[in-house]
Amino acid sequence: MIEMRQIQVFLAISELLNFSRAAEKIHLTQPTVSGHLKTLENYLKVQLVERGGKEIRLTPAGELFHPFARRIFTLQERAQREMSLYAGAESGSLEIGGSNTPGQYILPKTIGLFAARHSQVKITLKIGDSNTITSQVADGELELGLVGTPAPETDFISKRCLGDELILVANPKTAEKLSDPIDFDELKKLPFIIREKGSGTRQAMQSALQQRGLERLERLNLIAEMGSAEAIRQALKNDLGVAIVSSLSVAEDLNTGKLKKIALPDEPIRRHFYLICNRDRRLSPLAESLSRFILQQNQD
Repeated sequence: MIEMRQIQVFLAISELLNFSRAAEKIHLTQPTVSGHLKTLENYLKVQLVERGGKEIRLTPAGELFHPFARRIFTLQERAQREMSLYAGAESGSLEIGGSNTPGQYILPKTIGLFAARHSQVKITLKIGDSNTITSQVADGELELGLVGTPAPETDFISKRCLGDELILVANPKTAEKLSDPIDFDELKKLPFIIREKGSGTRQAMQSALQQRGLERLERLNLIAEMGSAEAIRQALKNDLGVAIVSSLSVAEDLNTGKLKKIALPDEPIRRHFYLICNRDRRLSPLAESLSRFILQQNQD
């Protein structure tokens, strides 16, 4: 059979047309190079290289064989590279960031499924607001982040995945007193709870309300600003006000009747989550594998 070392020798000779330089390039002795070439020619039953005095050139058979040899060698290098990536993805540790909503309601399940298939890996999840996670990806503290807003294209690669709907939610006692759908004049009078600055949920909500004619959030009757979807969820269950939140964060409470959705005027407020990485940093094999898995598991 043809061996990869014979292919490597043939390609070096065809490139340099000099046995001694070819031997030096691939770190073999000249007799060894000559021996590998002779073995290859015997196997193929053709002469590949003409050796006439100081001049060396490929024979017509050598010219014909050259593109095949190049493809064989390139494919072998690619196979080795892919296997190295696969091996790297099967072990090691990785920190990934998630803004509050995907960090609490999407990534734990996804990471659990990934870890079940890759028993030698350790994934650590860090949760913060979208701005914090984006900054940590930019600084290299995290390789990947799943956030509620796309990052600037100049510095990041953002891949859109799972969609989400922001909904107006209240305690059933409050909800039964409100119009459904509610109008904005009524909405402005209600005690309103919002997420902290830097939150992707807050940014998406603010953008949607501005499109509906509410220029500033301050036009609402803001009574509290909270740092997580869970904190707002508990406040709503205790009938402290109303809030526009991710449907993912209150799905269980809506099903059990502990909270109630109130229809907003106009179209539903929809947004997507984005898997981001630093454009100037190459992902590790493990991060590359997890990135593909997250996108597969959370397609829109």
